[in-house]
Parts: sequence; C-alpha cells; structure tokens
Amino acid sequence: MIKFLHCADLHLDSPFKGLSSLPNGLFQRLSDSTFVSFKRLIDLAISEEVDFVVIAGDLYDSGNRSLKAQSYLKNCFMKLKSYEINVYVVHGNHDPLDGQWVDLDWPSNVHFFGGNHVQTIYFEKKGRQVAALHGFSYETAAVTDDRTLHYPDKRDGLYHIGILHGQADGYSGHSRYAPFLLSELLKKGYDYWALGHIHKRIDLNIDPPVRYSGNIQGRHSGELGEKGGYIVTLNHNEVESRFYSASEISWQESSIDLTEVDNLQEVILLCEKKINTHQQGNKGVLLVLKLTGQTQLYHELLDGTFIEDLEEILREEDYDSSFVHVVSIKNVTTPSLKEEQSMKQSAFFQDLQCVLEDDSELQQAIYELSTHRTARKYIELNEQDYEEIKQQAEHLLLSELHKSR
Repeated sequence: MIKFLHCADLHLDSPFKGLSSLPNGLFQRLSDSTFVSFKRLIDLAISEEVDFVVIAGDLYDSGNRSLKAQSYLKNCFMKLKSYEINVYVVHGNHDPLDGQWVDLDWPSNVHFFGGNHVQTIYFEKKGRQVAALHGFSYETAAVTDDRTLHYPDKRDGLYHIGILHGQADGYSGHSRYAPFLLSELLKKGYDYWALGHIHKRIDLNIDPPVRYSGNIQGRHSGELGEKGGYIVTLNHNEVESRFYSASEISWQESSIDLTEVDNLQEVILLCEKKINTHQQGNKGVLLVLKLTGQTQLYHELLDGTFIEDLEEILREEDYDSSFVHVVSIKNVTTPSLKEEQSMKQSAFFQDLQCVLEDDSELQQAIYELSTHRTARKYIELNEQDYEEIKQQAEHLLLSELHKSR
C-alpha cells in the first residue's frame, strides 16, 4: 500500500493581475494566499502520514521565480524531509527549466523530473521498490508536442503513477500545451495519473483515476470554489482518494432573483442575507453577486450609481480572519414582460442584437489588445470573460437607450 498527496498549479508569487485596486489589507492577504494554501497542504501531508507528495507542474507563476518563493518551497520540503516524506516534481509552462532563478541546494527527499524526455523515478518503502513515477518537466515555456507515447507501459507488479502537465483533448480555457488523448493514457495501464495545467478539479476517468487536481488557490473570479489537493491511497487494485480544501481565500459567485422584488431597499436586504450565507470560519471569501430575473426595477438598476453605492455599503473593512468581500455586483436582470416587448420593437434593439450575435468586432478588438506589447501582459481571457464583456456592453448600450427616451 502507498499513500500520497497529489496537487498542482501552486503559482507561488502570483501577481493577482487586475486586483491591485482591492483594499491594501485584503490585497496583501490575497498576495500571500498561495503560500498559506501550500503550507496547509504540507501540514495535511504530514498529518495524513503520506509516503510522498506529487506536484504536477507550475510551482511558480513565472520562469523568473523569486528568491522568496524558492526559499519558501525549500523550507516546506525540508519540513517534509524531517517526516521522511519524498517529493516528486515536474515543471510546467509557467516555470520551465530555462527560466531564471537562484540555484538553491534542495534537500535529498526532493526529486525533480528532467526535460526533453520522460523519466522514471522509483520510490522505495522499507528497503524495496514499490512504485514507479513517470513524468517530464517543460524545458521551455511552450511544449506543444504530445509526449504520451514516450511514457513506458506498466509491465510489473509495482504501482505506476503518471505525472503530466498538459491539455486534455476536448478541453478549452488554457493554452494547448503538451496535448494528450485520454485513450493513450489508459493504454499505459497505470494505477493513477496526476495531472496539472487545468485549474479545475476534473476526473477524466474513474478507474483508474486520471485526474486534474486543479490549482491550490483561486486567482480571479473565473476560478470559483474550493481549491486544494487529493490524498490518494493505492492498495493492490483498490484506489481511495479524497479532496481536501486548502485555499486561504475562495472565490464564490451567487445569484439573487429580483423577479418578485419591487423596491431597492429589499434588494439591499437580499444582498446582505446572501453575504451571510457565504461566511466561513477562518477563511476569506471574494464574492461576486449576480442580480437576475425579469424585474420592474430594471430601469433603476441600469443606472450604475445604485450598484456602485451598493457595492460600497456591503464591503467589509476587517480582513484579518474570516470575511466576505463583495468584489462586484453584476446586473443581468431583464425588463418586465411589457417593457421587453416594447424594446424589441425598436430599431436600436434589433441592431444591438445583430451586433451581439456577430462578435467579429469584439474578437478583433481583443486581438489588437492581446498583440500589444504592454496590454497583453494584463490580458488572459477565457470564454466566460468574452460573455461577460458582451453582457456589459449590452447593459451600457441599453442604459444609453433609456436615457434618450
């Protein structure tokens, strides 16, 4: 029997782009969150008495990793060594081997996989080999070839664990690095595949497990929910695994239906009640509220002043322990049925719908930004971001329509 922790995408030293406008105390806690989250996973590995830890890529957020992040990681690994826990690491597209860093001496319990080829490292327990771990590190930031054919087949009685930082075929939202087919992984006959790169927990296969553990700390509103790692036990042909949350701050999104609401005071009360449901002990929550429903308050909500004022009065100022901070309030309400029918008859509304259905102009605008030498550093858009941009544009245009009526 062997027991191990599977985690990935630590992104230590993440700059948390676009969030510097948060209150100073909150931004500082967010900046430290990846370190705190990883420490919780280290403590988990020790308390669970695992044999080893598997980290499936992107320990750091960039190839130019900071001395702070490296020193912190080294101290964590040294703590694991004192409990005789090994660590097996591959580097991903964010922290490739050709990056710049201070060349530290790592403790002997830490095993880094090399680049350019798939490597096998054996784990010994009580003086005999019990597991074979296979993987490779990114030698550069863009590994675009499928390397699954180079993973050896299982041909013995050892436990075999594949470690792969890459993009599964059919999944979007991340750069297509080290692409692979699930069917090719299953051909290897491994007992477990520890995947990294996708920042969501996804089980591509159950038996045997082929799993993305997700990242350990949400970095923006597109990375919702609890983040952490899996404790996995392999015992002959049986596999047990359990997810443990480690995130210091979680991103949450919650909807409030205003269909039956007829005054703004009730909107405030509903928001306050929703916030209370997201309180968590000793953990911070960054909350995005969505106002939904077909409501007679549609016109009043289109005026951004109320939404801005509401965000201010709902926000906390104490970020030392548990808190719920309202990052934004999204107004996606629709007008009452009578008003909607009237709007749809207008030529402006019909032209607006045509523009929204054909997003070629939006794609062109985003392309120009993404290729700009300075702007591209701050842009990392997924499909959800595109939809939100379109929704915001629609609300802005409709707001201008109502002002002119």
